[in-house]
Amino acid sequence: MAHSDNVPVHPPRDAVVAVTSRCNAHCVMCSVWKHPQSDALQPEHMRKLPPSLASVNLSGGEPFLRDDLEQFVRQVRQRCRRARITISTNGYLADRIADRVESMLEIDPALRLAVSLDGLGAVHDAVRGDAGAYERVIRLLDLLQGRGFRGLRLSMTLGHVNARQLPAVAELARTRGLELGVVAAHRCRTHMRSDQQPDPSADQHVREDFQQVLAQWLRSWRPRQWLRAHFAAGTYRYMARQSQSLHCGAGGNFFFLQADGTVYSCGSDGRAMGNLIEQEWDGLWNSPAARQARALSHACGRNCWMVCTVRSWYRRNLWSVVGWALGSKLLAHLRLFRLGGPAKAQAGHAPGQTQDEQASIEAPVRADPSH
Repeated sequence: MAHSDNVPVHPPRDAVVAVTSRCNAHCVMCSVWKHPQSDALQPEHMRKLPPSLASVNLSGGEPFLRDDLEQFVRQVRQRCRRARITISTNGYLADRIADRVESMLEIDPALRLAVSLDGLGAVHDAVRGDAGAYERVIRLLDLLQGRGFRGLRLSMTLGHVNARQLPAVAELARTRGLELGVVAAHRCRTHMRSDQQPDPSADQHVREDFQQVLAQWLRSWRPRQWLRAHFAAGTYRYMARQSQSLHCGAGGNFFFLQADGTVYSCGSDGRAMGNLIEQEWDGLWNSPAARQARALSHACGRNCWMVCTVRSWYRRNLWSVVGWALGSKLLAHLRLFRLGGPAKAQAGHAPGQTQDEQASIEAPVRADPSH
């Protein structure tokens, strides 16, 4: 086992904060809605966050189910003055969200909102497990864009149910002038309370879909789109079971804060480091439990490819990413951009997944979700 004392301790830069475990969706890749727990975390606990944070994602569950979400934004803004705050939402409570975002902008004019959209029409409804989910997302987009909100973006989680929907969602994002983040479904025991490993397979058709979308992004003259293409290429490699050697910074560069106050090294398969409600930050971050969690993360071989896990990698490898982006952009303009095919040796299993863990996820589409 790795020696925890050999893992250096640095102030964290990124955090995901689950302000609630309650959720009004029934997503196929998540079990949070099956196991709601009390929301012990309160806005005042945000005063204990490390001021070093540059990015804070307020998540859930569905964060807009909390009546005091504005106070979470306020406390994070006051404590972590350099942090970019993003709220992730399923968009179900469209009218309520639009009104509350407007008031939150008075607290943080740079606030960002990431709205989940996993396909068009019935496909999105199937992924979210509720009829009418897609219509609610579109209504929220209409409301926020109609009010001139500039911090809006879309977030797409790819699994076997919606693997072929990327071009359609990317086109919707393009026509609306919105950025689209694409991530593969991961097993998330800590965040989503699920032991099931989704099967985000990548066959030849999925590869061609990715190539089409990434080439379009690379032909853009917006550097952010080039970086988005690089991240999406990593998402494809994860889905294709291609090896990606990453030094995981879980519990060092970033952490996950659960709604019960427990701080985990990550939201995927994290180890408990302490409890923010019961402890002060410095004591928690430098505790034996935290050091052990960092050591285990350092030795982890799952190679997850999510924004929270790779953001620190991007900071360390910026010039390598820029080189990839410029070279790939040239190929895209020449209509020569290509992605590698799936790794056949591991076909049927996602990285870090055993045969016993492989599971096919099916869920019924429920009646129109209630408010």
